Formats: sequence, structure tokens, C-alpha cells
Amino acid sequence: MEPSAVISISRITDTEDQNWCASLMASSEPWISLKRNFEDGLALMRVTEGGMEAYMARLGKERLGFVVIKMAGAFVGYIQILAVSESCRGMGIGNQMMDFVEKRIFEVSPNAFICVSDFNENALKLYENRGYQLLGKLENYLEKGFTELLLRKTIGSINDFKAKKLTNA
Repeated sequence: MEPSAVISISRITDTEDQNWCASLMASSEPWISLKRNFEDGLALMRVTEGGMEAYMARLGKERLGFVVIKMAGAFVGYIQILAVSESCRGMGIGNQMMDFVEKRIFEVSPNAFICVSDFNENALKLYENRGYQLLGKLENYLEKGFTELLLRKTIGSINDFKAKKLTNA
């Protein structure tokens, strides 16, 4: 695949795609170190309430990666999972998926949030390069002995965002 190839991103609607996502999680870091298995991934992929949205990135029919975001609750715009197939890493797919979800999030919220395991250096580098800043450390949050880093990217305050939405309505 060419690094400049434009991928398609669409909602995940079928169990075959959900199974692929769960398999990718179960066979990838940080989920291996955090002791998450196929069943854990599948349970997450099947959650449809609470503002959860799951999207698949493809080139033609080839699955490249996926992203799950939460668009309701205290942290509207929380990117819960972003994963790229091992054979497709380093080709800009993560950035294309981030472009997509940030556009989606910033339609309804001025803030995008994500947690990243502190040992997941490649993911942390991607998010920092995109303007995400550290809000705090969550020690022993998912698994004892591991630290999650809570990051945020913002385009303004909530009040300014709401005021702009009202004036553009």
C-alpha cells in the first residue's frame, strides 16, 4: 500500500468486522501487556449504547484498522481505541483515522481525549505530534504496575464553543 493512499472510513455494522477488531486487539500491544483477550475486545466492540461509535478503515475491501469513540457523557470526544493492523503500521493510517475522528468530535465538542499506556511509545508520539497534551497519569488504572496517560487536544473552551455554535446556527 502506498503511504499516500486515501482510505475509506465507515461505521462498523457487522459481526465479522467486530471479530476482526477483537482479534487485532488481542494480538497487539498494549492489550497483550494489559491482559486483554479476544472476548474482552469483542465485548467492547458490541457496545452500542452510551454514545459509542466504532469505525473501520479500509483500502478497498482490505481492513486496515479501526477506532472507537465515545460521544456522550462527561468526556464527550473520548477516543477509546485506535488500532492499525501490524502490516499497515507506519503508513499514515493512524493519522488518517485521527483526522476522521477529530473532525467528528470537533463537530460537537471542543475537546478530544485519549488514554495511552506509558510504554506505548509509538502511539504517544503520534498523539503528541497531533497536539495532544498530558492532563495526568493514571497509575495502576487498567492493570497493576502500568500507567495510563490521559491526553487532550482542544480547539477552545466549552463556553466559547457553545457560543460559536449558537452564532453559526
